[in-house]
Amino acid sequence: MNRVIISLVFIVLGLLVILVPTYLLPVCAPMEVISPVVNVQTPAHVTVKYMKCHWTGQAEMGIGAVIMALGLLMLLSRSASVRLGLSLSIICVALLAAAIPTVLIGVCPGEMMPCHMGTLPALLLLSGLLVAIALINVLYLSRSHRQ
Repeated sequence: MNRVIISLVFIVLGLLVILVPTYLLPVCAPMEVISPVVNVQTPAHVTVKYMKCHWTGQAEMGIGAVIMALGLLMLLSRSASVRLGLSLSIICVALLAAAIPTVLIGVCPGEMMPCHMGTLPALLLLSGLLVAIALINVLYLSRSHRQ
């Protein structure tokens, strides 16, 4: 029973890591930058500029997919040792999920930007939940494995 419940919790939290930067608390939208018109024969050129929070969102979607895959593997595994290893790997991936918006890539520097006010705290909360739940599962599985 523990295997099913904890696996579903990891799958749902992995899905939330994907949905937070895309739909629930999205990162900043790309900006269109229009180059000035030099002369009448040269039309203005429109390019898209992505803020660094966009790349944080992209990385977090990949990390969420990995968390979901680890949760699915945990659901399919009957061995307590394998589930223990998967829980340890979820701890590592969750720490990476927290490091991306804070240290590795970051979010926009403006404190009033949506990514700074919404996405960053939500991703840190989800990462903390993942670490805490996986750590509890590691302790549970290591105790049950000894007996």
